[in-house]
Amino acid sequence: MSDAVTDTASSEAEHRRQEALEVSGWGERFEFVQPHNLSFWVYIALTAVGAFQAWAFFAPGAGFYAEGFAVSAVLCTLCGLAWFAWFRHIDRWERQPGRLVAAALLWGAIPATFAFAMTVNTAMLSIYPKLFGQAWSANWAAGATAPITEEAAKLCGFILLMSLAPRLIRTANDGLILGAFIGLGFAMFEDFLYAANATARTFGTDPVGNAVHMSLTRIAVSFVSHPLFSALVCAGAVYLIGTKAQARKVGRGLAFVAAGVFLHFTWDDATGLGGGNPLLLFGVMCASVVIAFTVLTIAFRRAAPREYQFVRDILAPEVDAGFLTDAEVDGVLDRKARKAFRASSPNRRARKARKHLRRAILDLAHDIASAKGADTEAVRHSRAEVERLRAEDGIRQPLDS
Repeated sequence: MSDAVTDTASSEAEHRRQEALEVSGWGERFEFVQPHNLSFWVYIALTAVGAFQAWAFFAPGAGFYAEGFAVSAVLCTLCGLAWFAWFRHIDRWERQPGRLVAAALLWGAIPATFAFAMTVNTAMLSIYPKLFGQAWSANWAAGATAPITEEAAKLCGFILLMSLAPRLIRTANDGLILGAFIGLGFAMFEDFLYAANATARTFGTDPVGNAVHMSLTRIAVSFVSHPLFSALVCAGAVYLIGTKAQARKVGRGLAFVAAGVFLHFTWDDATGLGGGNPLLLFGVMCASVVIAFTVLTIAFRRAAPREYQFVRDILAPEVDAGFLTDAEVDGVLDRKARKAFRASSPNRRARKARKHLRRAILDLAHDIASAKGADTEAVRHSRAEVERLRAEDGIRQPLDS
C-alpha cells in the first residue's frame, strides 16, 4: 500500500513537471531564421529599412566628426553593456535564449529607432511649431509625440518576437525582460544619436568634449529610460493578449501600458511640467523616478507568482524523491523564507553556502527544463552541486544519504 501511494505521488509530481514545461515553454530553443513565418520577413524588411535610414543619417558627417562619433559610440556601448549585464542578472526565472535577446536588442536599435521613431518624430516635430507656436513646442512637443511613436515602435517589435517565439514569450515576466532589452537597444542608439547631433551642431568645434558631455548627460539619467518604459508596455501587452501561460487581464494590461507611456511623457516633458522653475523641474523628475520604480516593482511582483509556480512544478519530483525539501524551494522563491534560512546558518561559511544554494537550485530547475525532464549529465551535475553546497557546515543532508 505504501509503495502504491509513493508511486501515485511520483506520478503526480512528474505530471506537474511535464505540464509546467509544456505550458511555460521553459527550456525551449529559439530559431530566428523561419522562412515560412511571415513575421520573420517583416522583421528582416524593417531592419533593412532602419539600417538604410541609419546609414543615410550618419554617413554624411562620419568623415568630418569621426573622432566625436567614435567617443560617443564607446561611451554609449559601455553604458549599454552595464545595463545588459544587469538585465541578464535579473532574468532569473526562464532565462531568455541569447538569440532572442539579440533579436530584441537589434529591433530596438535599428528598426524601432530609425525605421519608425526618427522618421515619424521628425515629421511631427516640424508640424507642431506651425500649429501651436515655438514656445508650446519647446515645452510639450516631445511629450506629445515620442511616448506614442516610440513605445508603439518598440511594441511592434515585441509583437513580432511573440509570433517568432510563441512558446518562449508567454508570461508577463517575459514581457518585462524582453521589453527591457528592446528598450536598451533603443536607448543606446538614441543616446548615440544625441551625442552625434551635439557634435555636428557645433560644426566640429571641440567634437570630443561635446560628445563626452552629451553622452555622460544621457548616461546619467539612463536609470529611467526606454528599458523601463518598454518593459511596462510589453508586460501590459502580454496581459492584454493573454497566452497559454498567462491569463488575459485587460484592466491590468491597459494600466501597465498606460503607465509606460505616461512615465515616458513625464520624462520627456519635465521642463514643461516644471513651468520653467528649476526647483519644480527637479521635483517633477524626482516624482517621476519614484513613480517609475514603484510601478516597475509592482509589475515584477504581479508577474512573479506565475514563475514561482513553474519552479515549484518543475522541481516537484525532486521534492517528492526527497532530494529537495519544500522549505528549500520556498527559500528560492520567498524573500522572508530565504532570509530566515540564511540567518539560521551556524557560521559564516554556511551562510555563504546557503546563499549559493539558491542559485544552484534554480540552475537545477533550468537544466531539468532544458532536458525536458530527462536525467541528463547536466541535470546530474546540478544535483551534485546542490549536494555539495548543502553538505557544508550544517546544511541539511539529502534524505537518501
